[in-house]
Amino acid sequence: MIAANANLPLNQLSEKEYKRRIRAWALYDWANSAFATTILAAVLPAYYSSVAGSTLPSAATATQYWSITLSISVFIVALLSPILGTVSDIMRGKKKFLSIFVAIGVIGTGLLFLIDTGDWLLASVFFVIGRIGFGAANVFY
Repeated sequence: MIAANANLPLNQLSEKEYKRRIRAWALYDWANSAFATTILAAVLPAYYSSVAGSTLPSAATATQYWSITLSISVFIVALLSPILGTVSDIMRGKKKFLSIFVAIGVIGTGLLFLIDTGDWLLASVFFVIGRIGFGAANVFY
């Protein structure tokens, strides 16, 4: 039933299916916003400097490494976005691509749980994976 309704316009759905879709998109938007506010802005920058980067020579060095990590992730997403946008325009299955990149973002973000004192390189790698998933998913959102 869900697969059969997947490509129907909203005005052709039953009220129950319409509400289910709206709820699903609202939950996705909530999770998307949580990544932006928690991982990008509030928690991870401080955690990176004080825990993951605590074995670096100084707090300024940790902040510098975080800035470089963030810049690399934004650069990769900037390179991928036009390509993914073209793919999105040409191919069907935008929800499939959205799901794939959401999964990449969830995996990268979930792996941040493993970060401990001095794991700045691992934190950088996991963050870049999560940020690529987040940014690429937004192309299909």
